[in-house]
Amino acid sequence: MCAEEVWSYIKDRVSISKEEFFKMVSDVREKARFINEKGAAIIAAEKLGIMADEILFPPIIGRVLEIGPVKRTRSGVPYRMFWIVNLDGIKICVAFGKQHIKYIEDLEDKLIKISKYVVAKTTFGPLTRVTEISKIEVLDDNLYNPIVDIDKAYVNNIAELKKSRISMLCRAVVIFDQITELSVCPICGSVVSPSNGDWICSTHDKVEPELRKVHRLQVSDESGIYSATFYGEVEELKNRLIIFKGTFRGEELYILKIYSVQKIL
Repeated sequence: MCAEEVWSYIKDRVSISKEEFFKMVSDVREKARFINEKGAAIIAAEKLGIMADEILFPPIIGRVLEIGPVKRTRSGVPYRMFWIVNLDGIKICVAFGKQHIKYIEDLEDKLIKISKYVVAKTTFGPLTRVTEISKIEVLDDNLYNPIVDIDKAYVNNIAELKKSRISMLCRAVVIFDQITELSVCPICGSVVSPSNGDWICSTHDKVEPELRKVHRLQVSDESGIYSATFYGEVEELKNRLIIFKGTFRGEELYILKIYSVQKIL
């Protein structure tokens, strides 16, 4: 970001002209000749009430691609990893603070904006740290591309998905679909077992179970044929092209969400 980009970022939020702003930049450089134009522009912007951290780390806008489980650091501090995708790529994020950890729990595929974050360098690339002073906002869904229209959310084929560390979007054709039903806990979705006339959940004890459909699939793309599992209600899948979000657990492909189903025959 150069001085022109700083001006573009702040111009709609200040009451001075471009000429007046660049006069301020020149004044800063006259008093501190060793500073470059961008640094001087940031100092001038701060003088106008726009903080340096906001300019250096502008708000991130994108859709939540995946949300990891709550974990703890060695010192016992809770945190949660999550991944955001936009037209520029995928950003790895980590949320600290009970409020943020809880807030992101139900934001998968939602359009969000993160501000006042910190970027840390790690062995696997830049990490966006959402601290307790950071801000996460859910934006109007219509302000950005649907996740199925974001190329960076996709892998090229299922073979690439198998190598991915996170769930991604992919396309494939369903060539076999066997549907069964499981009795599950209505609270947590875990499979329940009959015992002495009752249905027992390992977490919630006695429950009135719900039936949940399980699709045992064979799906195919250019990289091969794969066994897959999908839990949930969905229209006819056999001989359909599907766009889905999935992840591998061992050799099994788990389809987490199906976005579209298109008949091919």
